Amino acid sequence: MKNIEELFGQTLAAVERLQEALNVSLADALVETFDNLESGEVRVEMGAPDEQAVEELKQLYAALNYGSWSKAQKEQVYGLLVLKAINDDGRDANQMPTPPVLATVLTLFMDKLLPKKKQVLLDPAVGSGSLLFAVDQQLAAQNHSEDRFDLVGLDNDEGMLNLADVAAHLAGLTADFYCQDALTAWPVKPDVVVSDLPIGFYANDDNAKNFDLRTKEGHAYAHVLFVEQIVKNLAEDGFAFLLVPQSMLTGTVGADFMPWLANRVHLQAIIQLPSRLFQSKISQKSILVFQNHGSSQPPKEVLLTKLADLKNEESLVGLNIKLNEWYTKKDN
Repeated sequence: MKNIEELFGQTLAAVERLQEALNVSLADALVETFDNLESGEVRVEMGAPDEQAVEELKQLYAALNYGSWSKAQKEQVYGLLVLKAINDDGRDANQMPTPPVLATVLTLFMDKLLPKKKQVLLDPAVGSGSLLFAVDQQLAAQNHSEDRFDLVGLDNDEGMLNLADVAAHLAGLTADFYCQDALTAWPVKPDVVVSDLPIGFYANDDNAKNFDLRTKEGHAYAHVLFVEQIVKNLAEDGFAFLLVPQSMLTGTVGADFMPWLANRVHLQAIIQLPSRLFQSKISQKSILVFQNHGSSQPPKEVLLTKLADLKNEESLVGLNIKLNEWYTKKDN
């Protein structure tokens, strides 16, 4: 059996041949390649790819022996190719997949706080779907494969949603995707929101006027408006599990944002992530967990902690111990 590195290299060659034949981005060629591999044929539209390219692609596909791959191999190879496509196509850093270890940390909180019933789980900045699918799969594994969520993803980039659609198919998941500005009306009211918020400015100044947290001058911060939008759309007593820039919780931004948020939701936890995970101080992130108002009561105290490391299992065990201690006394 070929290893992942070999399968990655061979599949990349097929993707790049199709990219050349169609004159499209690597991401678009990646989506088309996996559509071809799943269907077992090379799709031709309006004469493209041409006959020579079709024959070459058939040979490349045959060498892959894709039908013998396991589900895990398909997901791993595809995930690595998504990383390369986003990087090579020069996409925004916000579109890079969320590291799996951060999904694991979020899952610890989700498993502890969420009721064991069917709920709508939405990511308003779903990108390639890595975070949404990772938490869903990890929670399913922890709960004996119980299907607890109706998955929904929003993104304003159709190319990213195409990547997410293939990822969902390979993972055996069903999800509804909507191509839209997440700071406009949502198609559903989620019970749970999970997201790695995009960091930067929001260019639609007219729409920003609809938000309390808009800036007085210049473009508003997109990540700040995203949180306000989540609060507006989250179901009563619904939870949000967010990766946010550390800078929005402190300093001049935090001075306005944190009091606003504390008045509108029940803050549950703020976890500062290890600085070594991020390339610069500006890009450092924290985990923010809150529950929307409804019939629920706020916890007796907010869980505040800082993780020194996530490279070893001990750090996650330590966090889980703190989480259990906090959970035991938060409502008592």
